[in-house]
Amino acid sequence: MSTIYKNFLKSILLIALLSISSILTIAAQEKKSDQAEWQKKYDFKQTKEKFVQPPLFYAPHTFWFWDTKLDPAQTAAMAKEMTKQRLNPGYVHPRHSEAPATAFPALPKEEWLSPLWFESIITAAEEAKNAGMTLGYCDEYWWPSGRADGRVLEQAPDLAAKSLSWEGTIVNGGNTISLPDSKFTVAAELSSGDILISNSLQVIGAGNSFQWKVPRGKWVVYTYRIENPKVDVGKVNYLNPKLMDVFMPIAYESYENNVGEFMGNTIPGVFVDNEGDYGFKMAWSEYLQERYLEMKGKDIRKFLPLLTEKDEEGYWVKARYDWFDVVSDIYTNQFIGRPNDWLKDRNMYYISNLWEESLLLQTEQVGDFMRAQRRVTMPGNDCLLMYSQNVHDFKETQSVCEFEDRPFMSELMGVAGWQQTPAQMKMTLNAVTAWGVTHTVPHGINLNRKLETIPYPADWFTENPFWRYFHLWTDFARRASFVNRQGQLAADILLYNPLESIWALSEGYFTSPTGDEWPDKATEINNTYSSAMEVLTKSWLDYLIGDAHYLDKAEIIVTKKEEIKLQIGTHEFSVLVLPPLFILSQSTSQKILEFAKAGGNIVILGDLPKGSPQVGLIDSKVQSDMEEMLKFPSVTNLSKDTNKIENLPKKIKDIIEPQVEIITGTLPLLISHRIIEDNHFYWLANNTGKKETVTLSFRDGSGSSEIWDCETGKIHQTSYSKVKDRISIELNFDS
Repeated sequence: MSTIYKNFLKSILLIALLSISSILTIAAQEKKSDQAEWQKKYDFKQTKEKFVQPPLFYAPHTFWFWDTKLDPAQTAAMAKEMTKQRLNPGYVHPRHSEAPATAFPALPKEEWLSPLWFESIITAAEEAKNAGMTLGYCDEYWWPSGRADGRVLEQAPDLAAKSLSWEGTIVNGGNTISLPDSKFTVAAELSSGDILISNSLQVIGAGNSFQWKVPRGKWVVYTYRIENPKVDVGKVNYLNPKLMDVFMPIAYESYENNVGEFMGNTIPGVFVDNEGDYGFKMAWSEYLQERYLEMKGKDIRKFLPLLTEKDEEGYWVKARYDWFDVVSDIYTNQFIGRPNDWLKDRNMYYISNLWEESLLLQTEQVGDFMRAQRRVTMPGNDCLLMYSQNVHDFKETQSVCEFEDRPFMSELMGVAGWQQTPAQMKMTLNAVTAWGVTHTVPHGINLNRKLETIPYPADWFTENPFWRYFHLWTDFARRASFVNRQGQLAADILLYNPLESIWALSEGYFTSPTGDEWPDKATEINNTYSSAMEVLTKSWLDYLIGDAHYLDKAEIIVTKKEEIKLQIGTHEFSVLVLPPLFILSQSTSQKILEFAKAGGNIVILGDLPKGSPQVGLIDSKVQSDMEEMLKFPSVTNLSKDTNKIENLPKKIKDIIEPQVEIITGTLPLLISHRIIEDNHFYWLANNTGKKETVTLSFRDGSGSSEIWDCETGKIHQTSYSKVKDRISIELNFDS
């Protein structure tokens, strides 16, 4: 059976093709009756039955900015009007205009979490409930999360953000020197070439000033001091677990105390708008030292010089990896994990909103981005302007959602301006559906209705001429998101995430004044990795991204067709693509070698690693694994190819049969392929504005075919032909 999704704007044709090997379907086991809608999934039969009117939870949830004085009658009236257009009142965001001293309106700070605040929440929630829809909220006034708009630091000034500053001084042996007050002081011997010798690193003092007799040789002394960084956006210490002890009673428990009857039902989840950071540069907390000792069995203080210097033994690679590993552990499990778990216990979800734009920025702000996304119940991304047309910022989060089987949120079209058009709104839906999004959050609607004072237009509410037709957009999004949440992506390719290599090359992050200087090698790794995403997407070669965590979980399998694949959960991959790598964990290099030995297909896009997080700059085991891997015929090495990115799709198509090919026509369609039980859904979108009839050939599926119309919810039969064991279908795309 084949199924086609058609769009609601006739100027752009959006379709998907589903095919099944058998009409017979087996219903999935019934879910528990108390399971929230966001936790449910449906089998093919249920999906088809519900397609005409999917659960209203799948309709968009607006980002609702409460940016003026509160009036419970107004919040109720606006919520009711949103539900008429089948728009969930969404996520209440208390905020100012980013320039509180200006004439722009702002929510009075004293009203946030006041009795008036909760009365306004209740009146809006009642309207959402009456319409069978939902209302969520953000856990912070403005952003980033964790500050409680300064109330945290009012209660606990010791939770202010902390970083380490340092000074290095070269001294000669045989002298006794005076050293100043410090948080701690570390010394290391220098080689004849003035390179640090790591096995000589030692903590020589802490606290008050002291005298130190310098051993023989040439030494460097590092004095570390605590500072409160002025550039840290959050101003609180995200590496201190006590932060959540203060923040959560203010920003979480207050909701349970005041609107608890709605939580876990009408209020199903919380949007955590935290495009902040774990701290500035060499962030510090006493718990960081404790946790480092627990995880690494070492005193973190000894190895801090290796964040900013290289040593003769190459241990700096391991030291940097270890630092980011522990920082990521704390940030993920304390700041992100604790509120996520609190909400999960109440049958509610946690939406993340982190920095995803590059591996470099992720390192500077989040540490381990994919680890952080794994820790939440609804991973999300921020899609400003028309960034939706580029797959990059979606693919890592989509991969986590696929592997962990979780819904995927995207905040759409922020600050797009008054020039935003319905065509752009539709192009955004076309793209984010192709990228796997299941929970759309349009940005946004303001409580303040003086449009000339809105600092970040557009505003999507009643003054907009499209408003009375807005249900067409929300219904379309609801049906597309609903189907997108079922089953799983059918991806043939696994692209490796080289984050640990970026961590190892982070010296400029710590040493540059702005914290954003990176060596050419790091830039090359990031750019090649990003370019691979773009070219695979444009070539209709769907893929997911696997980091070391997922590679370690992967199993090497032989299919019934005797194909060698990597299996991660229920996902199977025929090709592994390796971007340039500087280091690689020993377990990952071993897994890659085993895959090559078994006959698995590997494509190499750059330098292979010589070091590892376990050993350092030079790891003979990793080197041996990589050298041996290159000997196998299933390995394609494009590292010396000057056009390797452009040639990557052709090489992959030489290895595996592509899922979709164009026979006639030239449209650069957006395509994704999902499987619901044994049924193949193809999502095809034309965002070019050109009208064309194309013939497409599909690898998978047989039987009858249907068109599922996302505008109307109707399903009807369509025809196709069989050509050389592939499905061929002619499709008309409007302009």
